[in-house]
Amino acid sequence: MENQTDNIAISKRFRSLLDVRNKRGADRGSDHHLMIANFRFKILAARKKFETRRKKYNVQKLRKPSIREELKLELKNRFSILSTQNEETDIEASWKAIKNVYIETSEKILGFRKINKRNGFQRRHAKKQIRGNWQKKM
Repeated sequence: MENQTDNIAISKRFRSLLDVRNKRGADRGSDHHLMIANFRFKILAARKKFETRRKKYNVQKLRKPSIREELKLELKNRFSILSTQNEETDIEASWKAIKNVYIETSEKILGFRKINKRNGFQRRHAKKQIRGNWQKKM
């Protein structure tokens, strides 16, 4: 007669353990037996690459009154031209035209925000802190 302990040690990361079975038939001249475990994994969505992300406008420039007024004036001029050109068009075409006016004017006057890349040390340090905080919650 053997003692049989049905315990399996897993990381907290794999908390969704569904079933554990002990297969006693696989005897290899040892007092250990084969353990089979079933897990439930969540599949994470694939991260978007940097190039496919939407670029953000540099809205910090709007704090300067001169740039704010320049943007207002440019939008006012572009919309006045747009309203005289298209009087009777469908809604989709009108929406595309309005959207393009905003996009082109914002690109021209505001520009895009610069992305600050962190060096490797900062990234590793931040990951350690996040992992530590996450484990404290569990």
